[in-house]
Amino acid sequence: TTVAPTLLPTEFPTTASPVGTPFNSGVVENGGFESGTTGWYAQYAPAVQISLVSTVSHSGSNSLLVTGRTGGWHGVAQNMLPKMIPGVTYEVSAWVKLANVASDTFILTFKQVDDRGTTYNNAGRIVTAYQDSWTQAKSEFTLDTVGTLTELTLYAEGPASGVDLYLDDVSAVVLGTESPTTSHPTPSPTPPPTTAPPTSPPTTAPTSPPTFTPTPSPTAPPTDPPTTAPTLPPTTSPTTLMPTAPPTAPPTTLPTLPPTLSPTTLMPTGQPASPPITAPTFNPTLSPTTVAPTLLPTEFPTTASPVGTPFNSGVVENGGFESGTTGWYAQYAPAVQISLVSTVSHSGSNSLLVTGRTGGWHGVAQNMLPKMIPGVTYEVSAWVKLANVASDTFILTFKQVDDRGTTYNNAGRIVTAYQDSWTQAKSEFTLDTVGTLTELTLYAEGPASGVDLYLDDVSAVVLGTESPTTSHPTPSPTPPPTTAPPTSPPTTAPTSPPTFTPTPSPTAPPTDPPTTAPTLPPTTSPTTLMPTAPPTAPPTTLPTLPPTLSPTTLMPTGQPASPPITAPTFNPTLSPTTVAPTLLPTEFPTTSPPTPFPNNFEGPFFTSENSSENVIIPQPPLPVQEPRTNCPHLESGLLDWHDPTTWGGSLPVAGSDVTLPNNSRVIVRQPISTQLGLITIPVSSELIFGEDPSEISMDVSGFEVEGAMSAGSDTCRLETPLIITLHGSRPVDIATNSREASFKGISITGRLEMHGKRYYKTWSRLAKSVSPGDNFLFLQDEVNWQPGQEIVLVTSAVKDSRDWHQNEELTVGSVALNPVSGVKAVVYLTSSVQYSHVANSGYQAEVGLLSRMITIQGSADDSEPTDPDPLTCSGSARYGDTGRPCSDKELTGFGGHIMVHSGGQGYVEGVELYRMGQTNVLGRYPMHFHVLGNNCEGCYFRDSSVHRSFYRCISVHGTHNTTVSENVAFDVTGYCYYLEDGVEEDNTISFNLAALIHMLGTPATGNGQSTPLALQSETLTLPADVTASGYYITNMHNTIVGNVASGGWAGFAFPVLYSPLGQHRNDNMRPANRLSLLIDGNTAHSTGWWWSHAGAFYFGGSLYYNANDQLVYNAGRDQSHNRKPCLVDKCAEGNCDGYCQLYDQAWNKITNSKTYLVPSVGIGSWSGRMEVVGYEAHDVALGLEALESGFWIDDMLVVCRTGEPWLMPVDASPHRVKGDGFFWYDTGQEHIVSNSTFRNCGFRDGFDHYDTSPTRGCDGNSVNGCHGGSTVFGFLTHSDQFTPELMQATKDLRYEDCGRRFKLHDYRGDTQPSTVSGRNQNWVDVDGTASGLEEPTLIGSGLADAGLWWKIDDNVVHDPDGPLEFIRQNDGPERGLGHIRVEWDPSLHDTVGTSTCGNGQGYPCEAIGRVRHLGSLFANDPGLPMTAQPEIVGPVGGFGWLLTLDGGSPKKLDIRFVEVDASTPLILAIAYPLQTSFTITANAAYCSESEWYSCQESFTPVNSVSEVRNSDGNTYYFDASTGLLYLRVIQPPQTFTGDLTFSGTPEWHLWDNDSPGKWGNGKALGRFSRAGVTLPIQAYGPWLEIVADCVSSSGVYCSDAAPTTSVDPDDVCSVGYTQVSYDKCCNLSTGDCEFPS
Repeated sequence: TTVAPTLLPTEFPTTASPVGTPFNSGVVENGGFESGTTGWYAQYAPAVQISLVSTVSHSGSNSLLVTGRTGGWHGVAQNMLPKMIPGVTYEVSAWVKLANVASDTFILTFKQVDDRGTTYNNAGRIVTAYQDSWTQAKSEFTLDTVGTLTELTLYAEGPASGVDLYLDDVSAVVLGTESPTTSHPTPSPTPPPTTAPPTSPPTTAPTSPPTFTPTPSPTAPPTDPPTTAPTLPPTTSPTTLMPTAPPTAPPTTLPTLPPTLSPTTLMPTGQPASPPITAPTFNPTLSPTTVAPTLLPTEFPTTASPVGTPFNSGVVENGGFESGTTGWYAQYAPAVQISLVSTVSHSGSNSLLVTGRTGGWHGVAQNMLPKMIPGVTYEVSAWVKLANVASDTFILTFKQVDDRGTTYNNAGRIVTAYQDSWTQAKSEFTLDTVGTLTELTLYAEGPASGVDLYLDDVSAVVLGTESPTTSHPTPSPTPPPTTAPPTSPPTTAPTSPPTFTPTPSPTAPPTDPPTTAPTLPPTTSPTTLMPTAPPTAPPTTLPTLPPTLSPTTLMPTGQPASPPITAPTFNPTLSPTTVAPTLLPTEFPTTSPPTPFPNNFEGPFFTSENSSENVIIPQPPLPVQEPRTNCPHLESGLLDWHDPTTWGGSLPVAGSDVTLPNNSRVIVRQPISTQLGLITIPVSSELIFGEDPSEISMDVSGFEVEGAMSAGSDTCRLETPLIITLHGSRPVDIATNSREASFKGISITGRLEMHGKRYYKTWSRLAKSVSPGDNFLFLQDEVNWQPGQEIVLVTSAVKDSRDWHQNEELTVGSVALNPVSGVKAVVYLTSSVQYSHVANSGYQAEVGLLSRMITIQGSADDSEPTDPDPLTCSGSARYGDTGRPCSDKELTGFGGHIMVHSGGQGYVEGVELYRMGQTNVLGRYPMHFHVLGNNCEGCYFRDSSVHRSFYRCISVHGTHNTTVSENVAFDVTGYCYYLEDGVEEDNTISFNLAALIHMLGTPATGNGQSTPLALQSETLTLPADVTASGYYITNMHNTIVGNVASGGWAGFAFPVLYSPLGQHRNDNMRPANRLSLLIDGNTAHSTGWWWSHAGAFYFGGSLYYNANDQLVYNAGRDQSHNRKPCLVDKCAEGNCDGYCQLYDQAWNKITNSKTYLVPSVGIGSWSGRMEVVGYEAHDVALGLEALESGFWIDDMLVVCRTGEPWLMPVDASPHRVKGDGFFWYDTGQEHIVSNSTFRNCGFRDGFDHYDTSPTRGCDGNSVNGCHGGSTVFGFLTHSDQFTPELMQATKDLRYEDCGRRFKLHDYRGDTQPSTVSGRNQNWVDVDGTASGLEEPTLIGSGLADAGLWWKIDDNVVHDPDGPLEFIRQNDGPERGLGHIRVEWDPSLHDTVGTSTCGNGQGYPCEAIGRVRHLGSLFANDPGLPMTAQPEIVGPVGGFGWLLTLDGGSPKKLDIRFVEVDASTPLILAIAYPLQTSFTITANAAYCSESEWYSCQESFTPVNSVSEVRNSDGNTYYFDASTGLLYLRVIQPPQTFTGDLTFSGTPEWHLWDNDSPGKWGNGKALGRFSRAGVTLPIQAYGPWLEIVADCVSSSGVYCSDAAPTTSVDPDDVCSVGYTQVSYDKCCNLSTGDCEFPS
């Protein structure tokens, strides 16, 4: 703990700059990137990528390009631990330039981990970086450490997600040593060698204190007032004294200061006009070895909080803005404006709105110069909410000006602020000054230009003085007065420095682990030393540490025989100067952990930082440690329950109902030995539970809380056990004849306050896998769990059901923190683990705490089901296993319940709900917020547990703005976390765990896309419970963050509700169409067992009332109930079924999701436009499936098999489970997949076309194999009825060790005839990463029945796996894809799906025509078969398509559903008899003629194919010699055929993706665009009509034959050229080529 010696700048190690680097990078390695990327790494790789760039640099030859950033804190980093020295000041600098946006913020940050924990120190203030120039971020940084420094990392970060940046010339150059910040003489150690700092602290202290030369004091008061301003600011202390020489003896007196002058104010020598208002910062009773004066927090000046402010703002003036804007000013006014807002606040009545910001550094500020004291540590905090953007960065910054110049010190690292919730920016800040401090300003800033923000609850509260950074004992000053700081300084100093008595160190380490519990609280450090008397001399030596014990690790060196079950909080081998371990809440044990067999401490270990590959799983906020205040049980005026006078002379007797006296507050201080009836708390009364170290217990039949019922408060959480047991047997008719809410329940119409001791975290993840027989668990988080508490170790098995699961309930023996690097806690168990539980780089099993200090439970005598499941039932096999829960059992559970209703309010935390919930009894759930609307805003149920629940966990019902957070739920019947009626919005469900969820009735399963309907009944109150899952989200307009679901039919269920349920049934809203608020960082696993489409995240299933007013649940795909997100509330417009215009369409978004161990699909969606951004799937049957027009998947990782054994029932096998990455569906879709990776997907054996690795894909083994039909990408090809349009596109894909990549999948088998959907399959491979060609590629079907339709030239690459054809798009100038539907015989087309061209039913679908490419190259090609299903998809931009029908030339032909880009002409040729004439029109849908828009366009004839090709698509050419009709088919708008874009009257033109829509709304053409990829969307309604004037033969065809039905058309090439492709002719002699023109 000794501070590094003072070295000159030249003595510090530096990294030599490579040749060509034009600057000194100091201690930064390779700061100019002239040695490649040496020394640097990407933060949050592999998503974030770094690469060397030689085309852009600030100096030298290179710079570093950082890409793939998905967060403001993503960037590039370097380890600085061995390079920077504590106490030294460096000038830190970097040059930055943005790559893809005009401007954004940038900052350099140091992450520092030492004995105080993890801190983020920003090297300078946020700067604005630009795309068109280099910007320097530069400041000074002093490395200030406490104890052992274990990590020091430099990060370059700051811009918003998606912003790429160039970095160059990064340096950290020593400026010199740090100046002392106090007036105490600083002894100088013996000068160290000039090569490196010492590796161990000195063993002796100076033999005498140093001397110093004080600043002289005046001998008499000044006689005149000052005439000039002082040269130093009045808050600077004059006592910054430097020693002149090594001391020879302690000083005996201090100079006498005049009583009218404070040494900290530096008043001028003239007579002051008024006494100083600041307290002295120099206490003359301090020892000369003390770093800073040790003052209590009460001695520092603070700003009183105004009335109504619910928090302590500390030294910040008016931090809650309850006194207007007093104390604050706009930074960069008048552009920046601040105003008081009373409609938005974090607490209290007001917040501050900051607007007009034109830079990231613009914000609001307060002068802190007279308020903060050097050397003192403050906890600085502010709450921020954005006003006009969804999210952006935010930071608090101190600007400090002193003798070293101007520095910007950030109070904490950049945080992400949001529009829909408040975010806290919080950290510790120590004011470190050099010389005279002339400015200290607090700024709130950070978001990008134009972002407005709300600010509230800004505070800077003293934590205490800074801990000494050396191993010298620290004496305590003379205790200060308790009333107020002194108004004048003392006039004399003590005659000798104080002495102190250190705690002795033992001479040897302990020989045995402790066996008894500690008598002191665990966070008490043995090193808080107080002087016993004034010392007679300073110590001459330091206490000696035993050689076998490190003071910073607290690990014994001996091997214990067994883990202790308790541990002392005082380790006798610690030095009196060793700082106590940094622990979280005050309950954390400081156990010296036993050491298991050493191999168990070998990694790799998985932490929260490396527990995922490309998603970011958020973590709950750290609890705030504050003194207990507002304890209801400690207040005066309470009546004692156990005092007979409270009840009029006699205590309540067993079985009696009890009503509290009116206007009373009654406290229960000890157990109540008798079982009572109903307890009624009148409106004017309150029942309070106190604390009893042994336990307080109470047995009742129920509570009716009209007033208040309290156990602790949110600032005074109960530290001793409280157990409330609810009694009552299940009535036979309870499912249909509901009882009052207080029947075996707690009915709250008043206020419920239950606050049990805070345990953090409530659940964690394994840091290392657990094997059967292990009796300890390594965790990723520090926990303060206690011996004897119950935990659940969550399954790592694939099946998780009542009849077969591998969850384990275990008991804590002891907990040790940070036993080894990479492990935050080890939990020792009282018994061994039975099953394997996995922790690998992709996923880790959870461990949840079930016990709490407060327990509310149903009685063991009358709560358990009387119809237990015998676990002997069976059904149809799932992957070989026939076991299943018995559907008619476990229907009689009758636990207790809590219901907050009728205007009540509930605040519950730290509570265990055990044996709660009443099966199939509506509204009787463990915790139920019932129809409170907005009247329970701020109500919560958090850091609690629910286990052995017979009906749900927490229901939020008709209630908004509540919080359900950090709870653990286990062994639950029915849906667990439950939004009941579909109207619930703006609630927060965050950081919860759900495990082992049981369905009611028979689990829903089925064939294809459908399942049997489930109907409401007495044994199935909610029919959706046949698919009971961890989370039931009926309305997506809520915040769902950081949760985990294990088990259940699905993990997260998002059913489609077309109307609300229950008493909200008639509300005018459609829950299914409400937009997602925030769904981020959620995980689901060990689910999806019962149906192949049951996604771990399941966006499907519909719940509605039938004609008999009975609830019906369709668990499968219900196309009559689709989710249709829209920016416009159609219900509010009066028609919930109203059409959502393209320009009003919205997308739901889920981010950072993870699934694993799912034998079905990771994410499954039957309907609803969605963006899935950031997604990992490990050990799944299928990564994702979606059936919706407009679906974007970005940053996806699918690992079909990780190599972990699949834990399944004995008869089941993973080789029966697919290992598929992604499936393209058959019709009506637009899917874009970008920036995604597939690993170990696709079957291995026989598929080595792309990868020959022996570990590629997965094989058919029974441990972790996969089905033989597995593929990375699959196409549904069973249907002739439903066929693809232009539906799918990809960009930036990666295959890692994959087997089969592509498969045209016909579930009927590979021997079936090809289908229309199989022949029409297509795919836009934007960059060739899907095909592997690494250039733009068009992918089409490789089925032989498609002829040469997709094999358009010899450069087409055939894929044998699909089979597919890969067309190189750059081989032609206008290559693209097009889609049309041609209709000529309505009676024929109407048979599709009924008697012809079915959906896999085996209906015939014979060819009745052909379409092929024009030209001699394709003259002998039979072409693509045309059937009664007349859809055509194919390559366009060539010479054209030739359509021929077996029946002849169609007399009338309609063209609909056009999808084609304007840059790729689609030329259609149709053969007609000679002399035929035509009327061709384009017709709009839903159109009325007006002066602005036309509704019909007549085509005009032209004289050549070239004219048609180069037209706007409103001409035709009929070749009278060949009988071919040519026209260009373009994609038209839906509702008009002409507009005023190019003329004063409505006019047809060639529309493209930039053409405006009708009345300026949106765009004229439908499209779906994401990630730089665009897919066209066909318009429903408009059509192109061709009417041929020919002789009809009593039908739809011309009677005369067309001449080209038997002969080829003219060649498409010029003389001397030969056709080599559908769009190219070449001179084979010269090599010259031509294209259509």
